[in-house]
Amino acid sequence: MFDPTVTVATASQLADRIAATHALLRETECEELVLAAAWADVHYLDTGAEDYMPLVQRARAWGGDGCPQVAEHCAHELGALRGTGVVAARMLIADALDLRHRLPRLWVLVTTGVVRAWQARAVAQATHALSWEACAEVDQTLSSFLPMLAWPRFQRLLAAAVLEADPEARRAREEAARVERGVWSYAGEDGLRTIVAKAASGDVRWFMAAVDRLAEVLRLEGDLDLVDARRAKAVGLLAQPARALELLARHADDPDPQDQQESATDTPGDEPGAEEPGRSLDLTVPDGLTAADLRRLRPRVVLHLHLTDGALRAGDGLVRPEHGDPLTLDQAREWLTDTGCHVTVRPVVDPVETAPVDAYEIPYRLRDALFLRNPVDVFPFGQATSRTLDLDHTVPYVPLARGGPPGQTSVDNLGPLTRSHHRAVTFGRWRRRQPDPGTYVFRSPNGHVFVVTNQGTLNLGRTPFSHALWDVCSRTDLRSCVAPDAA
Repeated sequence: MFDPTVTVATASQLADRIAATHALLRETECEELVLAAAWADVHYLDTGAEDYMPLVQRARAWGGDGCPQVAEHCAHELGALRGTGVVAARMLIADALDLRHRLPRLWVLVTTGVVRAWQARAVAQATHALSWEACAEVDQTLSSFLPMLAWPRFQRLLAAAVLEADPEARRAREEAARVERGVWSYAGEDGLRTIVAKAASGDVRWFMAAVDRLAEVLRLEGDLDLVDARRAKAVGLLAQPARALELLARHADDPDPQDQQESATDTPGDEPGAEEPGRSLDLTVPDGLTAADLRRLRPRVVLHLHLTDGALRAGDGLVRPEHGDPLTLDQAREWLTDTGCHVTVRPVVDPVETAPVDAYEIPYRLRDALFLRNPVDVFPFGQATSRTLDLDHTVPYVPLARGGPPGQTSVDNLGPLTRSHHRAVTFGRWRRRQPDPGTYVFRSPNGHVFVVTNQGTLNLGRTPFSHALWDVCSRTDLRSCVAPDAA
């Protein structure tokens, strides 16, 4: 039994104890998986043996393709020993066997106690239906990332890897999804109702873009409600196409907010060309609208899609949106074709070649380049992927008038952070350095060191090595910024 009392201790001592307890938790959880695999070994049942008696006890293949069979009754005792039912015991054995026989790289992480057992089991369950070869492919591709990524990030990669490894299953799931669509309405509270829609990913993106555009138009018309309330009103407007068309037509020539954006700290205001707030609505449909006019009224959707040249050549493969679940190439093509949208393909942006600026404000081209290099919040184990994240100067900006060097605002001296993480770095005694563009080294208030790249996070703990690394980073100049490290 652990000691439930916590004697008076410093925050630094408590941080070390918390880290050690978490490491012990990982090791204990993983040991249970190792023991479950060993339990299956001592209860192996050979169906070809002369003494095999299926009427007494049958051999069960609870693991996936390539796993040995075990005696069916062994799960009863294992469940009793763990204080669980027999079904939970069978699932534990199945996951342990899948990990050992079908995911050998992940099994090494389990046996060394560096991953959470529930996460390893989730991978085993996601790959259980795959063939042995396909499962090995997923293991080769992903397993090393599990300790480095926040679970939501890893889940997205896992879903894509499973689809990529089994094209036949992918096509079957794609076909099944075509008949699983629908829209439902449920009773709510205080006169409200809840709408649930299950539709093609592309259609949902267009719908949400239309909702966002109408919510912005309502703001320009003088609606002072919060954005979520305006988005809800936009749903009602879309149910009255004539009224929605009137509003969209009235603001069709407004400047594009993306083209207007100059920094992450701009305060929204009335855009040039907006109608005077408070104007009453004319519910008549504008006369003489042409097809070109209607296209201009459609919301603008910017998609960042990732796909390989092999998928393009073969005409089959996965398309990974920057946000959301992976699509097949056929699904992406079908969406673009069915919606009849006008597609503008932008040139590939090279973050390395994106020129810095001398101002504190961050232009859109720099923001775009930074999110291509680091698409996720760079705080340790960050998972936020919104392009509205704060962009924080690693080396604090010093105005040129006060002696600051040129080129301080560059992709080499910026990093995306949520507002909470931004405040922690600014006011919460967290320290952060960027010894190499795209590599961030954080030190917690109590001295624990983390290295973050776009591949994930390494927790180096509080050791002589991590302290030495932190000191080395403080002496490493950034490529584009020569201001002293204020940390």
